[in-house]
Amino acid sequence: MTQRATGSAVGSGAAPASDSRVRIRTAALRLFAARGVAATSLREVARESGVAPGLVVHHFGGKDGLHAEVDEFVVGLFREALDSVALEGAASEVVAARDDAVTTMFEDNPEAIDYLRRVVVTPDPGDEGLARRLVDETIAQTTTLREHGIARSRKPVEEQAVAVLVGQLGNRLLQPTLGRLWALAGATSPVPSVRVDLRRPGD
Repeated sequence: MTQRATGSAVGSGAAPASDSRVRIRTAALRLFAARGVAATSLREVARESGVAPGLVVHHFGGKDGLHAEVDEFVVGLFREALDSVALEGAASEVVAARDDAVTTMFEDNPEAIDYLRRVVVTPDPGDEGLARRLVDETIAQTTTLREHGIARSRKPVEEQAVAVLVGQLGNRLLQPTLGRLWALAGATSPVPSVRVDLRRPGD
C-alpha cells in the first residue's frame, strides 16, 4: 500500500526534501486525527515531525495546503486499495475482494480511519473537503463498476455510491463508539460488531 511504500522510502535513504515532506504529512495526519485540523497549529506539526516551522510552509504553503495534502493522501490510500482488485470474475467476488482491500488498507493505516472518523462524524464547521472527495471518488469507482457490469442497479449512481461508501466505512466509524458504550454499561460479553443497513423510509 502507499503507506508501506512511503515508509520504506524514508527508511532507505530518500532525498531530504522527500523525507521531510513525508514526515510532516505523517505528523499532520496523526495530529489532525487526534485533535482536528482547526485545533492543530503548524508549529505543533513541525515539532511533531522534527522540522523547523518554516519547512512546513516551504513544502505546503501553509495550513490549507497541508490539510489538502493529508486529504489527498487518505483518498489515495482508498483509491489504491480499490484499484488493486481486478474487475474480473463474479460480481460478488469482486465486491468482496474490494471490501477486503479496504479493510486491509485501514488495518495498515489506523490513523487514516481515525482521521476519517473525526472529519466525517464530527467535522470542523465548514470542513467537508475529505468527505466530498471520498463521495466523488466513490461515484467514479461505482460508475466504473457499472461499466464492467459489476454494480448493476436502477438507483441513481450517486445514491448507490453513498450506500457503497457507508457500507465500507460505517462499521469502522461506529465500532469505537459501541465499544465505549459497552464499557460504560459494564457489559462483560464481547463487544458486538456493528453492521450498517441502509433503508429508505417506508421500507
